[in-house]
Amino acid sequence: MDAHDWHRQATATPPEWPEPVSYNDYDKMPGREKTDYFRHLATAMNAEILVSRPMAAAQSYLDEVVAANRLRPPGAMQMVALTAPFSAGKSTLIKQWGFRVYRDTLGTQMKHDRPTWSPEPGVTADWCPVVYVTLMASSSIKEVNALILLYLGYPPEGLARTTTTRVLHALRMHGVRVVILDDAHMLRSTNAQGRAVLDYIKFLNTELGERCNGTVILAGAHLDSTTILDDPQIRARLTTMTVGAFQITTVDERAAWQELLHTAEERPLDHLPDAEPGLFVTGLAHHVWQRTQGFVGEVAKLVAGSVLDAFHDRRSTITRDDLDAVTLSERSLDGQIETAATGRRKRRP
Repeated sequence: MDAHDWHRQATATPPEWPEPVSYNDYDKMPGREKTDYFRHLATAMNAEILVSRPMAAAQSYLDEVVAANRLRPPGAMQMVALTAPFSAGKSTLIKQWGFRVYRDTLGTQMKHDRPTWSPEPGVTADWCPVVYVTLMASSSIKEVNALILLYLGYPPEGLARTTTTRVLHALRMHGVRVVILDDAHMLRSTNAQGRAVLDYIKFLNTELGERCNGTVILAGAHLDSTTILDDPQIRARLTTMTVGAFQITTVDERAAWQELLHTAEERPLDHLPDAEPGLFVTGLAHHVWQRTQGFVGEVAKLVAGSVLDAFHDRRSTITRDDLDAVTLSERSLDGQIETAATGRRKRRP
């Protein structure tokens, strides 16, 4: 991904939902029109991104850190590490947050294909307030620099010292306020190169703070169990936020789970004629958790898949068997537990 890809994604208009129709009207559509309607509905439904209460809290905290760093004197700024289990929606969360920060910062420039600003009188440059790069395994300083330079449209070649100078110039030139280093769990501090990269991240945080009052954000899986966070200088500047799978063991957690299901079902159920409001919240909440193991992305897939199946079959109800018929990831199957009622392990759909 580069800055132009980021701009395109951040400013893309979400797919519009088709108007709900009765099954009778749907069956009267010509074949091609019927196919297009169903494809349109499936596209809109699968494009929906769910944000749970904990995810929203994490995004709010990121807002607070970025805003506070903008007000601090230049220098090393507070960093944030966002960690989660593998495929728990960490990258989706950080990208959606980054898209909003990007749009809010650009303002009216967001409408331009290539936003620009003037870093100094007489100079015009592309405006890239958010840099987002995905780290590779055991990345070196030169490789981290190459990713940032490619994102900003610069050639990545050169010695580490040379590319570092180029990165620092580019960050200021393009008005960068946030640098997101995703898949930070790929970094290793068990060898000299890995420790050098950690030192470089500390240096990058200081320089970004000195030049732009900017914020460095690390995102990765299980960062709290890596040696990255053991570095005393990083720990002194870092706050770690963990977003995991939903648990429903307390009253507040159950309320948050029902709130998530209500959000997930609200628009899809409009397209099932005569469907009872709260279909997932009231009768299927626990079974949805068993099938998804509390992973928000799996919830979105399960709701979309079961509603589309019901629409295709002209049904207005969804049962546990219908949920079991939706194929989810292998990860969701690994943790499924034996139910007390049957004593049988849930079968793969």
